[in-house]
Amino acid sequence: MIRTLRILLIILLTLLASGCQNKNSNYQIVFSESDVTPVTSQNSEPFPIRVAISSVLSPSDTVMYYRKIADYLGEKLNRPAILIQRKSYHELSMLMMNGGADIALLSSGAYLTYKQVEGFEAIAMQERMGVPYYYGYLVVNRDSNIIDINNLRGKSVAITDPTSYSSYIFVSEKLADFGETPEHFFGSYVYTYNHENSLKAVIDRVVDAAAVNSLVYEQAKLKNPELADTLQIIAKSEPTGTSPVVISSSLPNEEKKIIRESF
Repeated sequence: MIRTLRILLIILLTLLASGCQNKNSNYQIVFSESDVTPVTSQNSEPFPIRVAISSVLSPSDTVMYYRKIADYLGEKLNRPAILIQRKSYHELSMLMMNGGADIALLSSGAYLTYKQVEGFEAIAMQERMGVPYYYGYLVVNRDSNIIDINNLRGKSVAITDPTSYSSYIFVSEKLADFGETPEHFFGSYVYTYNHENSLKAVIDRVVDAAAVNSLVYEQAKLKNPELADTLQIIAKSEPTGTSPVVISSSLPNEEKKIIRESF
C-alpha cells in the first residue's frame, strides 16, 4: 500500500506530457484559481484532511489522480479528504503558512524559498520516472539559430513560475554567471504557471524559448518522438531533488507519523 502513492505520482507525470503532442493545440497563459471547499464539521464528523496542489504540475485532466492520493491519505487518517488547487507555488505556500491546508505537494524551488518560515515541514520527496531528481531545461526550436543562452538577449521566454527551480531560478542562475538578470536580459518573459504550457508556447512559436522541468520534457518526447527533431536543449541545470511533500506543523504527531509512513 505504501507504494500506491508513488505509483499514482508517476502516472501523474506521464499524463502531464499528453497535451504536448499536438503542436497546434491551444494553451492558456493564466489559470483561474479553483474554489476551496470550506472546512466544516457537521454531526460530529471528523474535520477533513486538506490536500493542496498547484496547476504548475497538475493540468486539469490529472486532478482525478490527485483525488485518489487525497482519498488514500484520508482513508489512512480516518478523515474525509478535500483537494485544493492553486495556480502558483507562492499561493500554495501561503495557503500552508496561513493554515488553509494540511498537506501540499510543493516544488523544490518553492520549498527552498519558504523553508525558513514556520508553518510546515517536509516529510518526503516525490519519485518520478524512477529517480528522486530532475533538471531544468532551456529549450528552443531547432531551426531558430539560437544555440546558447547568450543568443536570447532581447528575446521572449516562457517561464513557468517565479519560485520554480527548473524555470525562473535555474535561468536566473545561468544569467548571473555573466552579471545579468531575466528582467534586464530578455526582451520579455511570461509566466505560464504550467510546464506543459511553457513547452507548448515554444512549440507554437509564441515565445523564442522556454525553461521547463526535464521530466515533463522527456515524457513529452516519449509521447511525441518528433519533438527530438523539432526542439533543442541549449542549457541544462544541475540536478535537484524532486518536489517535496510538506505537512502542516500543527498536525498531531500521530497523524504526521501516519502521513510520513504512507509515502
